[in-house]
Amino acid sequence: MNLVSLLFSFRGRINRTKYWLATLSSVIGAILILRIALDALAAGLRGADPETLTTVFSIFFYAIVFPLGAALLWALAATTVKRLRDRDRSGWWIVPFMVVPMVLPQMGDRFGEPNTAFFFGLVAVVLSIWGFVELFCLRGTRGPNRFGPDPRGEAGSGIPAVSSGLA
Repeated sequence: MNLVSLLFSFRGRINRTKYWLATLSSVIGAILILRIALDALAAGLRGADPETLTTVFSIFFYAIVFPLGAALLWALAATTVKRLRDRDRSGWWIVPFMVVPMVLPQMGDRFGEPNTAFFFGLVAVVLSIWGFVELFCLRGTRGPNRFGPDPRGEAGSGIPAVSSGLA
């Protein structure tokens, strides 16, 4: 599997190692790109008036940050769906593992009741921990599953073959 299909295709399965590497390299790459872009922008705008700074930063956001964020979000979704499939789960499990934990705390704040906000936050933490364990810690299905062959290349039940010959 090449890098483009690893990051942007929703087909197939990936194991824990590839998921860790894809996630970490995406985050580190995004931080480096943003840092370089911000340094270049800051160097070019030294001494500029505030109105120019406001205009340039909004252009910077829409021209660099927004497309980079969209690409990272797509890559995160694609690699997460493939990892979920390796665990023999539907890609829709991305909703309770990633979407709901981001939305629940905001919903809890809207109620204005501290106990409700605490409960929603607690549910979000539990779902996040469950998602982390499922995606980053547990081994995928051994052998082929309904989403494709084992990405580790292992076939069958995972029971090692025993030689019938005498040594």
